[in-house]
Amino acid sequence: MNNQAMIAAAIKGSALSLLIAATHSTGVYADTQYADAERQTRLDEIIVTAQKRQQSLQDTPIAISVMNAEQLQLQGINNLAAFARGAIPSLHMIPLGNSASNIAFGIRGNAPRDTGEITREASVGVYLDGVYMARSQGLDMELVDLQRIEVLRGPQGSLFGRNAVGGAVSLVSKKPSGQFGFNQTLSMGRFNELRSVTRIDFDEMSGVKAKLDYIHAERDGWVNNTAPGQADYTEYQKDGGRFSLNWQANQQLMVDYSYDKSDVETTQNYYQLHIDRIGVFGAEPKRLTESRQPATPLTPTTIEQQGHALTLTWQQSDDLIIKSISAYRDLQEDNDNNYNGVVYFNGFSETSLLDQNQFSQELQFIGTTDQIEWVAGAYYLKEEVDKTLISRFTLDIFGNFGPPLTAITPPITLSPRVVNAEAESQAVYGQLTWALNEQLDLTLGARYTEDQRFATRFETALQTSDQKSDHMDSKVALNYHWTDDLATYVQWSTAYKAGGVNTRSASFTPFAEEQAETFEIGLKSEFWQQRARLNVALFSSDYKDLQLDFSDPLQVGVVETINISKPVEVKGLELELTVAPIDSLVLGISYTYLDNHMPLQDSPFDGSPTQFFVSLAPQHAGALTLDYQFSPADYGTVSAHLDISSTDRFSFAPFGEQRFDAYSLINGRLTLGDINLGNHSGALTASLWGRNLTDEEYIVDAFPVGDPAVTVANAYGDPRTLGIELRYDF
Repeated sequence: MNNQAMIAAAIKGSALSLLIAATHSTGVYADTQYADAERQTRLDEIIVTAQKRQQSLQDTPIAISVMNAEQLQLQGINNLAAFARGAIPSLHMIPLGNSASNIAFGIRGNAPRDTGEITREASVGVYLDGVYMARSQGLDMELVDLQRIEVLRGPQGSLFGRNAVGGAVSLVSKKPSGQFGFNQTLSMGRFNELRSVTRIDFDEMSGVKAKLDYIHAERDGWVNNTAPGQADYTEYQKDGGRFSLNWQANQQLMVDYSYDKSDVETTQNYYQLHIDRIGVFGAEPKRLTESRQPATPLTPTTIEQQGHALTLTWQQSDDLIIKSISAYRDLQEDNDNNYNGVVYFNGFSETSLLDQNQFSQELQFIGTTDQIEWVAGAYYLKEEVDKTLISRFTLDIFGNFGPPLTAITPPITLSPRVVNAEAESQAVYGQLTWALNEQLDLTLGARYTEDQRFATRFETALQTSDQKSDHMDSKVALNYHWTDDLATYVQWSTAYKAGGVNTRSASFTPFAEEQAETFEIGLKSEFWQQRARLNVALFSSDYKDLQLDFSDPLQVGVVETINISKPVEVKGLELELTVAPIDSLVLGISYTYLDNHMPLQDSPFDGSPTQFFVSLAPQHAGALTLDYQFSPADYGTVSAHLDISSTDRFSFAPFGEQRFDAYSLINGRLTLGDINLGNHSGALTASLWGRNLTDEEYIVDAFPVGDPAVTVANAYGDPRTLGIELRYDF
């Protein structure tokens, strides 16, 4: 353990005892921060860049959820995987069982089961400062000093392009300030959890501003692997950093450059048996903290990734901005898994090596006239990926090679699967908003995309797949401003997801593109002298040729991805309310209702009508946030935070006998800030925090094996975790 961990351990014991008492206090928070030290009750304006320009959230006719830096800190969202706790009800994610660093996102019920396939795309695009993250591997990295996260709900075909049929997640980083500043945060918690964050803002020199961020996070696994010398389930160690520069070259040209790097070691979630019809181990209805048998081998998955991004912003005139975003990223993953008997009861494990790199270039023209705001651009992406997969069976359950429940020596190893994939995408797009009069705006958008994807697979023979496609996506919206604080909009939009091929397919048969079409009616409002904000969206989405993953009931390692022959419809309502009813109190409520219909589809294996499910689509989901700030005292300012998220039962997988789960999670934080350290000595903040305070036993992933199911396996989320955080600012 490093020096920081040793220091943390020295103070953790006393801090946790204080937290146990403190967490019984109710706290309060919502989706805005206090305006100033006098704790004004007006809600702050939220600025977003969902349409490639800075706009007020209330003036943007799109369904958007926004979390700023303060919200992320209060809710303990340090990585994208933390959104599994339900902070944004319309955004759902699950960790993929075959890759500890891999997470699948779903917005409004569109979520493919296996986004780890390097020959396919996700349904939700993830962007870091405007740069598309082409692979879902490695998205569990620690987030580095974000200014905000914008979640764009629904198809984003005109401005964000392919692979945004469900929506987009945009991560916006803080830029260097040009004034010296130092911040050190140290957080400790249960299971030897440690998180250290160091941020340094440098003084501006010759017009250049610079900023350095470094994060270290580690935790022991909370599921003990009884095999000596092997990793424990759910343990991790993460290191990440980012160096950013901002140079105002002259009054017209601004240059932004960033370099980020992360190294992650993490072990997969532990899968338990919800159903065991063979009876080898029996059902395991309670969350386990120790493996049912020794898991050998089990080593952490390692992920290394880095990226360069260069953004040039040229203020050509008062009415025209030209922006260039150039980026290169590469990623390597050495993945190791051991399902410990829940698949075939035979110690099925997988090892894979992945090497990916991508280059992207985007050129934007952002203009304004007396009546029209417009954006036009061109986009290019080139991606290359190599992956080698080795599957093996290490445990003899049935006694075919010796006594039951003994190791198979040597293990039965299948032929390596070697996959090479290349993808190239080109697009041009444009969108304009025309003020027809003082109250009514018309928005028109379109994007033309050409995609080419080539892949080879060698297992016992060489197989190839070569696909080309092109698509035009459109958007039409009307936004009517009834008053300065009330607007309603109606919108029609489309998006598409490129086709591909599933490397786990028996035949290596490609699947076609997927298309989405959405009608949406929305309301954006502020009232009660800007002490309350209510945003509502009603939508209906139709998916044509929806891409669906279907596991062979007899061979769990064989997965076919098909295009559903019948349309799939998802309807819903999304509501977000923020209100400051009294001084120092802010309340936030968000709610999502989904109504989905998946008609019977033909099985790709025997052609019989089969019931599939829209996965990650609970009918009801909601979140409540509360924040209260007490009157300042001589020793500092005390604030309390509480957030509660709840989700209805939903399907984790699109086919087969299901493990549905409904649950509620409660998290809290009690903070003492503005601790007086004397003149010119900086500021100290101390927080006591807790996650899953009621120790809810909730499921984060589940899948069936066989049809009818021989087993249904599931993985539990983290148990109750308590901790302390110290932050020093200078």
